[in-house]
Amino acid sequence: MTGTSRLQMSILIPVFNWDLSLLLPSLVSEIDQFQLGEKLEVIVIDDHSSDGSLRSRNETLLAGLAKPYLTSSILARNLGRAAIRNLLAAEASGEFLLFLDCDVLPDAPDFIRSYLSFAESGEFDVVTGGISYRTRILEGREFDYHAYLGGRKEVKAAVVRNREPWRHILTSNIMVRKSVFMATPFDERFTGYGYEDVEWGARLAEKFKILHVDNTASHLGLVTKARTCEKMCNSVSNYLLLKSLRPEAFHASSISKVVRLLESVPAPLLAGMDRLLIKLFLYSGSNRLAFLFFQLDFAVLLASALRGRQADLPSPKPSQGRKP
Repeated sequence: MTGTSRLQMSILIPVFNWDLSLLLPSLVSEIDQFQLGEKLEVIVIDDHSSDGSLRSRNETLLAGLAKPYLTSSILARNLGRAAIRNLLAAEASGEFLLFLDCDVLPDAPDFIRSYLSFAESGEFDVVTGGISYRTRILEGREFDYHAYLGGRKEVKAAVVRNREPWRHILTSNIMVRKSVFMATPFDERFTGYGYEDVEWGARLAEKFKILHVDNTASHLGLVTKARTCEKMCNSVSNYLLLKSLRPEAFHASSISKVVRLLESVPAPLLAGMDRLLIKLFLYSGSNRLAFLFFQLDFAVLLASALRGRQADLPSPKPSQGRKP
């Protein structure tokens, strides 16, 4: 949406292989019921989804909604989690940007109005509502572990998150002043899966006021155990990038202590530990035990990757000192 007047908020939704038939009608319902359309815009960009049928369904949904405050587009190539959000921000007209993942669903009927109240006050640069698993659409047992994992790592009350604001930044449900975002965009060196939000949060906390509130959205996009394991493996390179850019963030995590212990373990033994832990994780009937195996395997993979990087370094040249 363009125009001479500045909108209070832009709701920005990056999409990749997800059906928007729950999220968009929920947002539109609140916007229309309380006549918020003059205050905001909704921008949806599909990051070149590989599932053509889902992409087609979303196009049909968007065409049917046809709201003046709602625009959408599909990219010709995939940009990734960091770059797509930078693109959305560049296209936004609002004073504040509300980033929502495509696979969330607001928990409260005044979800947008709550964020607008903070935008109108202008007291905080960043307001983040938090994640829940209150609404669940994937009920199969194969998705139980992902719900458990999210409950352990992501679901925290605002009073807890405000103790260390940067550690609990999640891009799935967060509002940020546009001028702040443009000065602190996502680092596009983070490609693939994970940790671009942690690094971004650490930079935000250095200069800007962050407030965590209880205005949650349910994470609907549960995946199977096998897919959870795959995503964890794919996140190793991003976690090591986080370590290099923000060592304080890495060392603040409990897993860093385990990684330091494992770095001295021979590479063949680490590989064997990885294979064993994956099997234990996949076949464990206890979510609590599976979580332990999951965390240990991530530490093993990080230690193995760090050992590999050390092995790739050139050997020191022999001393050229005086011979005896």
